[in-house]
Amino acid sequence: MMSAAIGNVNRAMHRGVVQLVSTFLEDAGLPATPKPFLARGSKISDALAAGLENGLDGDVRGLDGIYVNVTSRQDFRPWDDLDRARVGADITGKPVAAFCQWRSGRSVGDSLVVLSLTDFAKLLRSSSTP
Repeated sequence: MMSAAIGNVNRAMHRGVVQLVSTFLEDAGLPATPKPFLARGSKISDALAAGLENGLDGDVRGLDGIYVNVTSRQDFRPWDDLDRARVGADITGKPVAAFCQWRSGRSVGDSLVVLSLTDFAKLLRSSSTP
């Protein structure tokens, strides 16, 4: 299943921003990898070979129990983006849903990560358990 660019005008921009966010998290010591993307018109066999068989995964993969979408749209729509992430997390069975909003002209480290207070408490609880 190929997903549309979440909140972005074009796929190339979305792919680039997902790569930036994933690389930033990986450089910070987290096991983050970007969702693989294929060109339009790719065959189903190409999609399966690229690991898209679970196309419902978020844009950033490898973060245990956390579903993350990425957006770079200029208008900030936190409820829409958080609802979209929550649905993805529910479908994939991940307890925490979040989205990352990158703005052009800012470093990727200045991106916002938005999650509900409930999910924030889950993250804090899991990080404080030995």
